[in-house]
Amino acid sequence: MKRFLSLLLCSALAVSLLAACGGSSSQEGSSESTATETSAAETSTGSGSTSTSDDALQVAWTNDVETLDVHLTTNDYEIPLNVYDRLFEIQLNDDGSTELVNSVCEDYIVSDDGLTYSFTLRNDVYFSDGTQLTADDVAFSLIRLLALDTSVQTDFAACILGADTLIETEGYSYNDTCEGIEVVDTTHINITLAYAFAGFLYELATPAGCIYSQAAVEAAGDSFGTDYTYAIGSGPYVITSWTRESGMTLALNEYYWGETPDFTEVNIQIIPDSSTLSMMFQNGEIDILDCDLLDSAVVSATYKTDAYADKLVTANRLGTSYMALNENDENLSNVSVRKAIQMAIDRESILASIFDGDGTIPDGIYPEGLIGYTEDNQGWLEYDPEAAEQLLIDAGYTKDSNGYYFSMVIANDNDNSTSRQNVIQIIAEELQAIGINCTIENYDHATWLDMRNAGEITAYVSTWTADYNDPDNFIYTFFGTEANTLARSLNYSNTEVMERIQAARAIVDDEERLAEYAALEYQIVAEEAAWVPLYSNSHLFVLSERVESFVPHWAGYSDFYFATVERAD
Repeated sequence: MKRFLSLLLCSALAVSLLAACGGSSSQEGSSESTATETSAAETSTGSGSTSTSDDALQVAWTNDVETLDVHLTTNDYEIPLNVYDRLFEIQLNDDGSTELVNSVCEDYIVSDDGLTYSFTLRNDVYFSDGTQLTADDVAFSLIRLLALDTSVQTDFAACILGADTLIETEGYSYNDTCEGIEVVDTTHINITLAYAFAGFLYELATPAGCIYSQAAVEAAGDSFGTDYTYAIGSGPYVITSWTRESGMTLALNEYYWGETPDFTEVNIQIIPDSSTLSMMFQNGEIDILDCDLLDSAVVSATYKTDAYADKLVTANRLGTSYMALNENDENLSNVSVRKAIQMAIDRESILASIFDGDGTIPDGIYPEGLIGYTEDNQGWLEYDPEAAEQLLIDAGYTKDSNGYYFSMVIANDNDNSTSRQNVIQIIAEELQAIGINCTIENYDHATWLDMRNAGEITAYVSTWTADYNDPDNFIYTFFGTEANTLARSLNYSNTEVMERIQAARAIVDDEERLAEYAALEYQIVAEEAAWVPLYSNSHLFVLSERVESFVPHWAGYSDFYFATVERAD
């Protein structure tokens, strides 16, 4: 048996799986949610008013969260990150590297075949209602994640033995069990995988790995996720009020087992207008300003100046913005057409004009900073509209009476930011320039998401940000199975590559595993043009005079841990 204690966790695993890190959206995510709207009466007994206490951190969102139930969303992560704990966390270090660190897990043992993990939990962790967090709660949370029909997080535990049965069985019961999950006693739980998977511990450190109080979830019933009084976690904060579209307040969890945060209260206001948001920050009403919520011209003119030089924090975002092309489309099924589209987009100009140059230009699937990113797969894709049009001609295309080789549509989600909609407009114009009659069709988010999940969108632009620092989180999500590629409206058809991606998850030797992921990336993007890489944005934040420092999320999310914010003296 290989025994990994707390002191060995960071060194042994960080060497094998983590590299320098730097960030939907957001996770692509980031606009993906299955939660339903609820009324203020269902969610709040408080006023949502802000506190003027020096102990209160002032934060603002442009939109309210849809749900507090992390199993139902790939977007609303900030509250779960701060209210709930996980077995492990991914820590961002001063040098930009990341490492896996213990949280609720005190230590663990993994079998020689890499299939069985025996976890020992801390015995001093209590939920905010004073009840102890036990192995039963860990098992319950993982089983619910898999068995809930409306769960959108099943990928993060799908490697557990018996997970496929829970995922495929309709209906969910609090008494559901999983073959690979065994509760030994209050502080010990064994988890057996269906296959060895090097990224398993990192999946447990994602927001999907939040540990719920089984008693609270059962008591809430259908109200869990919409009634904040049932959000009973063991993290540093507890929700004290939530008024829909107005705001939310959090206070210190008196039972929290970790170090007490500098700010023992958090006030969150909903400020939809970016100009108002900027003004409130300058008036001292907001302590951390997320520049993703502002126009890049405002950021450049106001905050990327000497006046804020020592208050501007730049986070490396482990995310890639991309254009998806549906290979079920008659024209996009042609690899020459897909390569022409890759070459027709001036990515450097987009990054400079829309995002003031804040970011990098990857030529693959993996962003710089993600483990598995390699310079060997960079530098091959250049902007060349003349060569792009020649590819169409060589493929046998001729122009119609209107001067176009063929027509295609980019589907825009109306919830997209202004910046992304501008990007889509530029791409459409650049494709028009090489003879592709490219138009934009707008859809409300629910319709867009339904169409995308059904594999029916011809093309769209989105961003995927790492849930955990491993290439599997990117390549498997989009190309690992027929179901995955269908749900992204890619309809990628190379089953041999899919099988290799699935097999790569079980490669034990890390050098061999990452070499395979690099080879797969190059084949998918450079040879098959099944992915159009666009850019990776940096993520900028501005701190008020009340804040000395804060640690951004390791992947560059807008969501962050309130407990990492250090108050200025």
